[in-house]
Amino acid sequence: MVNEPNAETAISLRDVSKRFGSVAAVDGVSLDIHQGEFFALLGPSGSGKTTLLRLIAGFELPESGTIVLDGTDVSKRPPFERDVNTVFQDYALFPHMSVERNIEYGLRVRKVPKSERATRVDAALATVRLEGYGSRKPNQLSGGQRQRVALARALVNRPKVLLLDEPLGALDLKLREEMQVELKAIQRDAGITFVFVTHDQSEALTMSDRLAVFNHGAIEQVGTPHEMYEHPATRFVAGFVGTSNIIEGDLATTLFGSPGPFAIRPESIAITNDTPPPGTPAFARATVTEAQYLGSVVRVRCELNAGQSCIVDISATDPIPQRGDAIGLGFPTTNLHPLTQ
Repeated sequence: MVNEPNAETAISLRDVSKRFGSVAAVDGVSLDIHQGEFFALLGPSGSGKTTLLRLIAGFELPESGTIVLDGTDVSKRPPFERDVNTVFQDYALFPHMSVERNIEYGLRVRKVPKSERATRVDAALATVRLEGYGSRKPNQLSGGQRQRVALARALVNRPKVLLLDEPLGALDLKLREEMQVELKAIQRDAGITFVFVTHDQSEALTMSDRLAVFNHGAIEQVGTPHEMYEHPATRFVAGFVGTSNIIEGDLATTLFGSPGPFAIRPESIAITNDTPPPGTPAFARATVTEAQYLGSVVRVRCELNAGQSCIVDISATDPIPQRGDAIGLGFPTTNLHPLTQ
């Protein structure tokens, strides 16, 4: 249940819907995002997360429901009447302008005095750790630096809310991981509410204070990264946020005394030989079908004698079972999560 908005609420959505033809892109979404929060909208392509971001920005208007920003109903207002800025994946920097001119562009449009523009641009550059880069052109910067210029251009306008539409998607993996840490630090220093759209679960878990998981235009679950990973509410969340084994039906009844469905993470299952390890009263036999080395862990795929496949993650320093090995699996019921659907 979504609480009533209060002074701590930056964005409040109530029963917001948007259709494109016969497709319900956003279907009756209600959500509160807190002041100063780093909030992620997570979901696969076509789940509705980007459409919701566009509705908050004013690039789309809802067919029903209300959007309240900082206590003001902006449901029917155009983007320029909303105190938000948006950062897109392609950054959209002006190639012929210097970094400084790119950042101050919005201030020039608003006719902010020159002296104030200079002060605010310097502060924005310092916030994104690009002091001394003001005279460079975008083509003289790395991908990560261009991303930070786009952030500075948005932050210099001092919006109440910053919307980010997969801004790290164009970066290579290592730079993407570095920028995840940088972006969170920038948000913390700026103290602005960030709403971040991503389809990358690790990105959402790394950066967000809370996140909402979307599926078919609706929110499946809202919570902290820890809550989402450790206590998934639905089958979809259990499978999309991390990796889960879904156990149900006769096997669940045999192991846990109920048909489920239940979710259990691969790292929670113990591999043993003949007898259940301590603290794992539920025990099943299986045959290893594959063992994948993933660096710090080894992912063991196996087929239970009861006919269901299962994934187990073990430390790379542990003995690694081989394809065809007969093993036992211990399921600690304390790490078992009942699913609502």
